[in-house]
Amino acid sequence: MHRLRLASALCALAACDQGGKPAAAPPPPPALDAARAIAPAPPAPAAPAEAMPPVAYHGAPGPAYLGIDGAGLYRLVDGTVTKLIGHKYPIKQIVVGADGAVFAVAIGGMWKLGKGAPERLDSSGRRSLERIALGPDGVLWGTDRRGVFRWDGTWTEEPASTFGGAQDLIYDLAVDRDGRVWVMQSGALWRLDGDHWSKLDIGFAGTSQPFFSALAIHPDGTVVVAGNPGTFAFANGRWRKTGLAGRYGSLDELAISPAGHVAGSGGVGTIAVQAPTGAVRTIELDDGPARAHRGDVLAIDGAGRTWITTDNGLVILDRDGALAQQWLPGTVAGVTGKLTAAAVVGDGPALPTLTAAATGTIAGKVLRAGKPVGGAAVELCDSPLTMFTRTPCESSTASFRATTAADGTFALPGVPVGTYGFAVKPAGQWIILIGGDCCTALTAGGTYDVGAITLD
Repeated sequence: MHRLRLASALCALAACDQGGKPAAAPPPPPALDAARAIAPAPPAPAAPAEAMPPVAYHGAPGPAYLGIDGAGLYRLVDGTVTKLIGHKYPIKQIVVGADGAVFAVAIGGMWKLGKGAPERLDSSGRRSLERIALGPDGVLWGTDRRGVFRWDGTWTEEPASTFGGAQDLIYDLAVDRDGRVWVMQSGALWRLDGDHWSKLDIGFAGTSQPFFSALAIHPDGTVVVAGNPGTFAFANGRWRKTGLAGRYGSLDELAISPAGHVAGSGGVGTIAVQAPTGAVRTIELDDGPARAHRGDVLAIDGAGRTWITTDNGLVILDRDGALAQQWLPGTVAGVTGKLTAAAVVGDGPALPTLTAAATGTIAGKVLRAGKPVGGAAVELCDSPLTMFTRTPCESSTASFRATTAADGTFALPGVPVGTYGFAVKPAGQWIILIGGDCCTALTAGGTYDVGAITLD
């Protein structure tokens, strides 16, 4: 048994922002020796929307690398899921080099997987990285939202002051085919040419206050930027609008396949995919074909399959938008939590054989000031919301509810093995779990006791 603690979100009709897992912030490593001069870049207005250029691609099957919350890093090959690295915190991003080397970054860890044993790359003198990118020379770049770090066997840093200071957070970075590093903030783009960082002109966005949200590199070398004003591509010294957009015009995530497919997700459950031909297809998860409401694109493979993490497991759509497979919680051996990251090589692997969902019972007790709380409503779902109309689990495809007995105990039977969060309503307001996901240790046919949920 372990102890769960909840904090009041003061949610009667709506609530405060949702918190994340805290991370320590030790001092950064020394800055690079060479001074970086910041040079202005010439304006580059956007051209009208047009398709991406075709890519010469010869497909072949390849593995998929998956980050599973509460479990670690896994590999899918020939329909079999194998654990590579155990880690209890979410994997944030996975990238694969041209030589097959795999890099994964998580809260509290970072690894390189080559031919031998996994190599730890994180350092006690550096904050956890949030995003990483590989250059064509095999050099790894990353950001902790403030500075930019470079790894070629040793770590060096470009400090936050280069990018306007620590208050201007970095949301993404990428390295283009020419080895230039691109850094994206919500309202700015930077590029490293040689030893010089340039703050780029963003007039192409059509607004002085854009909100950029994702950055990726097309296999033909084009740089793709998504955000509130739309999705734009940079090639041959000019920007153009791509025509790829979500329901409300913006995308929050981007993924590009080796064959030139571009996929993104935005809003709650909008999935947009641009084929190499330029045709754009938009799907709302609420409308099918999958059983899910919310989703984020993780990857798109060379066969055009889009890999989407949702509120109801992993959804894989084929190149025509039909459902190739949905990993409902508990239906894939070895997958015990929500998928938080994915990288798929080539056309990707054969998919696993799905089974009936492995289910068990979640039990616990609700206490306040050490005394049991009877008659409290308990909800369990993939991610209880802190802003809602009726209940914190109202937007989840699958949720489970119970009422505590007079002694404060509750039981939720028939819960598939997976990652969940709690919400409790002892009286007039809902209280949301703060401090971690639950229940990945649940086993088929078993009972997992979460222990005491305290409302103090």
